[in-house]
Amino acid sequence: MLSIAAVVTVLMTINLLWNIHQYSIQAEEEMREKAAVVARQLIATRSVIALRQDNINSDSQGHYEFKHLNPAAVGKEVGDFFNQSSGYKIKQTRFSVRAPENTPDSFEIEKMKVLAANSDLPAVWGYDVHGGEKVFRYFSPLYYDESCMPCHGKPAGGKDISGNLKEGFTAGDFAGAISIIVPMTTYETNQRSYIMNQLLFIVFMVLAIIGLIYILMEHIVIMPIQELTAKVTSIGDGQLETKLVDIHTYDEMKSFVEAFNTMADKIQHFYSELEQKVNERTHLLQEANVQLLEQGAALRAMNDKLSQADQLKSEFLAVMSHELRTPLTAIIAFSEILLYEENLSSQQRDYLEDIFESSHQLLSQINDILDISKIEAGLIMLDMQPTDIREIVDNIARIISPLLLKKNLQFHSNISSAVPMIMADYDKVSHIIKNLIGNAVKFTPSNGSISIEAEVIHQKQEPYLKIAVKDTGIGIREEEQSSIFEKFKQAGSPSEREYMGSGLGLALAHNFVQLHGGQIKVESKVGKGSIFTFTLPIVGTGGYICSKKKF
Repeated sequence: MLSIAAVVTVLMTINLLWNIHQYSIQAEEEMREKAAVVARQLIATRSVIALRQDNINSDSQGHYEFKHLNPAAVGKEVGDFFNQSSGYKIKQTRFSVRAPENTPDSFEIEKMKVLAANSDLPAVWGYDVHGGEKVFRYFSPLYYDESCMPCHGKPAGGKDISGNLKEGFTAGDFAGAISIIVPMTTYETNQRSYIMNQLLFIVFMVLAIIGLIYILMEHIVIMPIQELTAKVTSIGDGQLETKLVDIHTYDEMKSFVEAFNTMADKIQHFYSELEQKVNERTHLLQEANVQLLEQGAALRAMNDKLSQADQLKSEFLAVMSHELRTPLTAIIAFSEILLYEENLSSQQRDYLEDIFESSHQLLSQINDILDISKIEAGLIMLDMQPTDIREIVDNIARIISPLLLKKNLQFHSNISSAVPMIMADYDKVSHIIKNLIGNAVKFTPSNGSISIEAEVIHQKQEPYLKIAVKDTGIGIREEEQSSIFEKFKQAGSPSEREYMGSGLGLALAHNFVQLHGGQIKVESKVGKGSIFTFTLPIVGTGGYICSKKKF
């Protein structure tokens, strides 16, 4: 009953709102038509006065005498008389008025601007609050014609017959508007009366529907259900042989009784077979448990083999990385010695610088691989010591300053003196910040900017240092942001990747941050730049990171 009443109420309320909307549209149309008629009558009066100026200002002997009955003056007097008898307010106004009482208000200025900008508009209208009451306002445009030129035409600055200065307008120029204010008191009173009548009708309909539904439900549903309840309760107590008979119901409830009897028969049948099926399922479950135990043992053996293979891989990478660093160190050293030679040609020096820089890059990548291998093997432990973030940032800024100058990048360090020292591994924190700033330099085009900020925050009632590296680089697509901290992952496909690398830098930074007990994340938009943020505990909690081993 409540649901049906709610539906009826909603539907009738929607109908009421629709009728109110239509009533408002109709009322607005009526007010607009009335205002338009008044405006057209006033414009017609002005036109007649303008055309009869020679007759008005001449006496019976044909002598010219200005009677001060020009269109504006007559229009004002007509409007004043009309206002007194109708409750309307009519005013002739324009941007620059001669009579102060015709000065436009802000609403009139706004509407005249619309009319002046759109000469095809026959009128504009809207709602406003005037004198503390809501009113309908209508504006009909006025344009200068030839009959207006003696008083408003050229030359600008000359005096017309009434002694006012001419404005220098030409025929067809926008002259102002007839402003009409229509009171809405009667409309609002009628609307409130209409709404109250409709609300009373809705309440009456809802109460009538609820009463009718209650009477029908009492005789058709409730009384038969009360008779059925006792029988259903006995079935619920386990008396499955109980049947629903000798119950007087209507067609719908009779179908329910028949369906319930059928259900009771099926329940008895199902119950008789249940124990046999339970025994069968129990036997199958025991067999399945034996198979699961066997499969579990096989999986454990396979997992041990995989762990051994992963350990061998990590040890192999660590050994190979170590062996590769020795010849690379020699290449770097010999390249640096040769660069000090003075008798090198420019081409030879360029080649040596390429060898020197490429060797450093390769050595850095090998070191990353070695660190990753050590992390996976569980061989890295933090060397906790008091660490000054400002010192680390200053050192990195000095190292990258030539590259910043080469790419014309702005670098800002916004770390206040209030940021405290933290207990952390100095080298690991340096590696994290150097990697993030290095990536920002790599992926930020020329004339861009890079900044680093630090502040103290609290997570789970513990103090943390939050560090953010921001750039105006190329950005990272949203679907790639979740995987950039994985090993050997880089944003973009290989065919469209302009900036090459091993893909280990961010993975190492992620591991080093986790090793300290912090978190790292990225926020980025393609073409707008990226913000890499990580946190470190101010009081260090260093430990091991184990990929697939437990210590």
